[in-house]
Parts: sequence; C-alpha cells; structure tokens
Amino acid sequence: MCVKVSEESYSHEVVVGDRKIVTSASVFGILRQQLAKNIGIKRIKGFLFHYGWEMGAKIASEVVQTESSLENLIKHGPILHIKNGHIRGIKHECSYELDEQRRIHSFFSSGTWIDSYEAEEHIKHLGVSNGPVCHTLSGFASGFMTTIFGEPLLSREISCVGKGDSECRWVMKPKKEWEKELQDEHELDYYNETPIVKELELTYDQLLDQKNVVTHLANFQNKLTEEIINGSDLQTLTAMVYKMIQIPIIVEDTLHRTITYSGLSKEQFLDYRDDMEVYLQETRLSTKSLLPFRKKVIKTSIQERLITPILLQKEVIGYCSLLYDEMENHHHEEDYLFLDRFANAASLILLNEKTKVETFERMKGNFLEQIVEGRLSTNEIINRGKYTGVDLKQKYYLSVVEYKKNQRSIEDDFLLQEQIFETTFQYFNEKKHNILVGHRDGNMVLLITNETIQKKAIYEVIKEYLDYLLKKFPQSHFKCGISQLEDDISQASRCYEEATIALRLAVKKHVVPFQSLGIVGVLINSKNISGIKLIAEQELGPLYNMTDPKILELLKTLYSFLLNGGKLEQTMSDLSLSMSGLRHRISRIESLLEKDLRDSDEMHQLLLIIKSLIAVGELTLD
Repeated sequence: MCVKVSEESYSHEVVVGDRKIVTSASVFGILRQQLAKNIGIKRIKGFLFHYGWEMGAKIASEVVQTESSLENLIKHGPILHIKNGHIRGIKHECSYELDEQRRIHSFFSSGTWIDSYEAEEHIKHLGVSNGPVCHTLSGFASGFMTTIFGEPLLSREISCVGKGDSECRWVMKPKKEWEKELQDEHELDYYNETPIVKELELTYDQLLDQKNVVTHLANFQNKLTEEIINGSDLQTLTAMVYKMIQIPIIVEDTLHRTITYSGLSKEQFLDYRDDMEVYLQETRLSTKSLLPFRKKVIKTSIQERLITPILLQKEVIGYCSLLYDEMENHHHEEDYLFLDRFANAASLILLNEKTKVETFERMKGNFLEQIVEGRLSTNEIINRGKYTGVDLKQKYYLSVVEYKKNQRSIEDDFLLQEQIFETTFQYFNEKKHNILVGHRDGNMVLLITNETIQKKAIYEVIKEYLDYLLKKFPQSHFKCGISQLEDDISQASRCYEEATIALRLAVKKHVVPFQSLGIVGVLINSKNISGIKLIAEQELGPLYNMTDPKILELLKTLYSFLLNGGKLEQTMSDLSLSMSGLRHRISRIESLLEKDLRDSDEMHQLLLIIKSLIAVGELTLD
C-alpha cells in the first residue's frame, strides 16, 4: 500500500503575526514534570512565571493595537485566559486611579481562577505542592496588565488548588507595593529571576573563573612542592609566594615574633608590626587567645590581615598573614586558598627544621652521656666538641635537673620527658646559649660552659630556666643540683656526682649548688661513705631504720625541725601538723635518741648526718 499527501493539502494562507499552535493541557503537564526533573521544583517557579509573562505581554501588545480603552482591555484579559484553555472561568475585580500623566495613582486587583489547568496538571504529575503552583497564570496576568498599564504590576497567588486549597485566588498590586510588603521575604526573588540562558552564561563565566583559580592554585601547589623538595628555606618560599600572588605576606611565631616576611619595605614592615603590637595589647585584655586557631580577619587603623595558623602535630606553632591596605579590593576567599596551602608548606619546612635541630640536639645529648661515662679521651672530647659548637676547653658546670609530675602513667612520663627536652634546647637556643643537653638516670643533664653564660652567675641562669619550665609545665615539679666550676673535661663524671649530690639535698630550695653544701660536700667528695653510715648508725640509733615507715616519718620530722633551726611554727607549717602533734613527735624523737634537741651542737651534728645520708642516696625524704 502506498499513501501520498499532495501539495494541495498544504496551507497556502499567509501567517500574520505569530503562528498559533494548538495543544492539550496534558502536554504542559508533561513539560512541567520534565522541567521539575531537570532543573528542580524550585527553579521552575521563575521559569514558568517568565514564560507566562512573555505570553501575556505578547497578547496584550496585539490587543492594544485594536482597543484603547483600559476598561475593555482589563475585561479582555480574562477572556483570553479562558480562550487559551488556561481556566474555565474567572471572577475578577479591579480598581484603579490614574494621575494627569495617566500614571497609576492607586491600583488593586483580585480574583479567582476556576479550574486552573496548572493546578490540575501539577497534582497529576507532581502531587500536592507546599505552595501555589499557577505560575504561568500569574505570569500571564502580570505580563498582560503591565503591558496595558505601562507600569510593573505583579500578580501573587494567595490560595491554590495545587496545594490543597478549595480555590485559586490571587491579588495584583504594583511591584513597588509588593516590595515594601514583602521586604523581609524571598517571595519576589523569582519575579526578578535571570532568564535561564543568561543564567547559564553567568554560570559558565563563574565556572571559567573557578577553573582559572583552580589552575592557578594547582600551579601554586606544584611550585610549593618543588621548593620543599629542593630544600628551600622559609624565606625563599615566602618570597616565591609573594611573587606569585602579589600580596605582602608575613610569618610569625605564636608570640607574634616575626620569622620572615616579603613584599614590604623595612619601614612598612616596622609600621605594620608596631600597629599589630598595639592591637594585640588592646585585645589581650578582652580575649584569652592572642591569635586564632583557625582563619581570621583582623582590621586595624592602617592594615587588614587575613591570618591562618601554622599547625604542626596538632599544635599551633605560628601564623601566616596576608596584609592589605583595603581588603575590599581583593577576593579574600580565593586568597585564603593560597594562604592555607602556604601555611601547610611552611609547617613542612618548620617540621623539617625542627627534626634536624632535634636530631642534632639528641646527637649532642648522646655525646654528653659518653663524656659523663668517661668513654672518650680528653682530646677526642675536645675535637668532637668543635662539631657541636661547644668549646670544651673552657671551664664548665654540670647541672642535673629532676622533674616529676603527679599521677603520671609511663606514657605520660615519656611524653613529659620529650617535651621538657625539646623545651630545654629551644629555651637555651633562643638565649644564644650553646650547651649540651642529655638524659641520665631519669634526669636531665646540662653541660654549660662559663664562657656561654659570660658574667652571669650559674645559679641565676638555672633559676631562670626552672622558672620558665614551671610556667610551661605548671603541673610538674622541678629541682636542680649544680656542680662546682671545673676546667678539666675529663672530670665530668665527678662533676655529675657533685650535681647529683646537690640535687638530693634540694629539699626546701629548687636550685642547690654543690659549693653551698659546705662540709657535707667535702665528706661526700672524699668518698667516706662507709664512715658516714657508721656515724649515722651510732648517732641515730633506733632512727637508723630505712624500712620502717613510722621511723621514716620521725626522721622526716627531725630533718624539717633541724632545717628550720628548731622553730616549731615553721616546722608545723611545713609538715602540716598540729602543734600538739609536732610536740609529741619531737618528744618521742628525743626519747629514742636520748638527746636534747635544744642543744645547738647536737642539732648541727644530726643535721649534718641526715644531709650526708641523703647526699649518698642512703635516705630519701621527699
């Protein structure tokens, strides 16, 4: 079978204006469904409104060519609604006043759409909505009325069958009135929505910008990685970053001390630094933290800073800042991406430097241990010392530091040891004191040359150091013993023994030089340990029992009483005893010793014996 359509079946009528296309409402329902699927249910609101607007405006522009009466035009709009199949009926009331220039003085219109095709199709394809759905009808009415009046008029649906209401009711007002009424809502956003084509163009431009940023960022990251691999220092890296982003940059430690900077003259840097000092002093009173743990913008009278921390092993070790005269001229969200990556690179460089320093310091600590143990000859010690930067031909002190933390586990003890070790060499490095630091018998050992501390007394140097440790580790307890000044490095073992003896006698004082021990030091230094024990056994009698806890309590009471020169009030305070309890203990001690503790000679001899026992490690009264 063959079927042919002849040319006579074609329409040869000339189309005047736009060609009319007849279709069913269900087709628009399917279109609505597909739009919701592809651009989202929220986005179709503006799309359909503008579609209806363009349709209403086009029809109105055709009608005004044959009809000039506003009253007739207003009546004609609903008729066109019905003819186009949008609705089956309408109730409409419109009141308006025009001024002498035929501009709207007042306008209000309201009505009801009967059997809206949009509501019916929306429910059929998408279900009941949370809000009005007659967007095409609202757009049609708005476009038609705006065109015939020549001023923006907007229709807003206030009830809709599509969201479960009994009827579709709407209100129309001038756009400026809606703007005042709905100024705190987002209802008017879709009226002014950008056409999809324009929006796609804008989106493309934004994606292109983002692509350029990502490309630049990737290039930036590659440059940073190359510099780190090549072993560049932080100053070189900072200069490279400034060259790439053309924004001044500064790197500081946690105390706001400058590590390096780039993109600023020395005068500018000093001005910015001083200005920041003022800012920190002012804010220090109202905030606990000087600078942030995460990114922050700080604005002062002459500068704006975008700041991000440098994190190393979950701790803030410094800050990177971009400096602006006026941040408004910059996209600081994009700048932050570069700053954040620079901060990560800076943390890697600082970690590398930290690792190198720690490795070197641990090597020096191992060297110190070999010196104290006497495993190296004098010449070898002096020659190796040159590589550490310490002149071991000079006179020196050995200090032994004991540190304790209440209720610590083995893990806590190890962590505390590492933290104190790191803090120690950082402290002396900042003071430009090149020393040897190591561990021995659970304590910290420091070798400090007299040349390093110059004219400062060793006691003051160590006291300041212990005060610093107490601030850094307030839950810990520190005490230190200091050897005598020695000029022969081969005698380091004896100096270590002197410092250890002084440490054992650091009871009421945190720092005890061996030189301050007097006759006790002489006794111990002479190695007369057996003699000391024999005298202690004779003089202390029943109290010379190191295994009985009750006897040890009496010895502790006696030692405190003797240290305080026989003052009961001070001893009572030191031991947290009542006066009656202390008197009872003193009376029992005198009874056991068969001695009068008010006799100054007896007191001095007993104190010397107990100190000697503590110094040789025979007795511990902490």
